[in-house]
Amino acid sequence: MIRSRGRVVALAAAVASVAVIGAFLAPSAAALDGPGTEPAVEEGSSFVVALDADGDATVTLVLTYDLADAADEAAFEGLRDRPENVTARFGDRLTRIADRTATETDREMGVSDVGTEFESTSGTGVVRISATWTNLAAVDGDRLVVSEPFESAFRPDRPFVLVAPDGYALADATVEADATTPASGTGAASAEWRPGTDLAGFSVTLAPAEGGVTDGSLPTPLAPTLALLAAGLLGYAGWRRA
Repeated sequence: MIRSRGRVVALAAAVASVAVIGAFLAPSAAALDGPGTEPAVEEGSSFVVALDADGDATVTLVLTYDLADAADEAAFEGLRDRPENVTARFGDRLTRIADRTATETDREMGVSDVGTEFESTSGTGVVRISATWTNLAAVDGDRLVVSEPFESAFRPDRPFVLVAPDGYALADATVEADATTPASGTGAASAEWRPGTDLAGFSVTLAPAEGGVTDGSLPTPLAPTLALLAAGLLGYAGWRRA
């Protein structure tokens, strides 16, 4: 009976985890939550897009679990025991989104190298589900432009982090970021949008730092929110707290 319940917990967590990506890339989390619903945000959860200079990107959904909570711990262990469940669902969902985006942008795209990593530290279980998305960013000379699938009025409820390629910096953004971090010896330049940001018309341009935008001249934190991936995690959060 206990093992059966554990399988149900793991399956529910896997389904909810992958629903996050569909929720982020669906027109408005509010439409999924219903009027007056406040998203539940797990500290540490995020959606990270790390770009390469050729326009490819590593897309990572980061989910966190409180291992002091019995339900969270069971969900985390269930996912770790059978990672293929969430990996396959994430890959399938991301592939469908990439196919749709390729049609909208007339740019060939593909999803590969889907994988899941698990880590537990200081009482927190961390799940990182990642994939390579080919040609996510448009290449314009030595600049990269990121727009679809994020620009079509999306409103994420998890932090969204855009990481520049090595040697690049944020040159322009139509939706102001809540925080920017210049490149340093320990990491690349990045921008972050908090939950609730209206991404309508979203477009970010990244340029080589030596081409006019230097590490010291990054824009000051732009404005409200682009935080990521997770109304589907609402399903898990609601289920966990039920």
